[in-house]
Amino acid sequence: MAAMQLTRTHRILIGLVVTGAVIIAAIGFAGSYAAVRELAADKGFGNFAVVFPIGIDAGICVL
Repeated sequence: MAAMQLTRTHRILIGLVVTGAVIIAAIGFAGSYAAVRELAADKGFGNFAVVFPIGIDAGICVL
């Protein structure tokens, strides 16, 4: 079976979709980080509250 050739239009559309997905992921990460950091601070995590949300998001990505 022959491989499909991507046209210039296909590559542009793929680039737009990837860019949009990265932007949406960044917005989600920022919102998640702020909410979880505030919750961790309220629960008494102290200075660890700053890095705790990164661990949570990394765990979600791994799973």
